[in-house]
Order: sequence, then structure tokens, then C-alpha cells
Amino acid sequence: MFKEIFGDSPQTKILDFLADYLRFDYSITEISEKAEVSRPTAYKVLKVLLNKKLAIKTREQCNSSLYKLNLENRLVQLMLKFDFELAEKVAEIESKDTIKKYEPVLTDSRSRVVAT
Repeated sequence: MFKEIFGDSPQTKILDFLADYLRFDYSITEISEKAEVSRPTAYKVLKVLLNKKLAIKTREQCNSSLYKLNLENRLVQLMLKFDFELAEKVAEIESKDTIKKYEPVLTDSRSRVVAT
């Protein structure tokens, strides 16, 4: 949801990806691929997120460090709450637009269209 609102910057792409998959931790390679940013850019962005304590290193696996959002960070909590509320509002607006565009089709008992 962040990309649609805040643009397509590498930091936004990475935050958006990590926010969508909170239960898992990821290597730099996975973050780079899933967020569609280069590996060097992913390293730079992750360094910033780690310094600001927005992301944490969770463990080592096969000589790779794994990372995820720091769910204990109050700013991350607020960001996720905002993301959820924003997604809810967008869904509500899209739902209302869909209902307005819906035109029922009347049929007779033999399933023939009689009016639109």
C-alpha cells in the first residue's frame, strides 16, 4: 500500500514488502528480488532501516543475515496501523464505486433478459 501512496522509491518498496510479509525474515537477496531493487540499493536502504531501528537482523542462515521489520519499534507499529487503516479505506471506496457501477439485469422465468 505504501508504494501507491508514497511513490516508488527503493526505501518505500522495501518497507512495503516487509510490511506485507511480517511473519517471515528475509536475506538481502530475497528483499532485493521481492522489492524489485538492486542488491547494492537493498544493502544501503537496509543499513538506514537498521540504524533507525525500523528493521532488525533476526538470524544467520547459510552465511546470510536475515532481516524483518522491528515490530517492537513504536514508529513501525504506527506505520503498520496506518497501512492497515489506509487499505481498509481504499477497499471501502472501491467497494462503493463498484456498487454504484452495478446495473442489475432482469430476467423472466426462462432466463431471458427482459430489461437492463
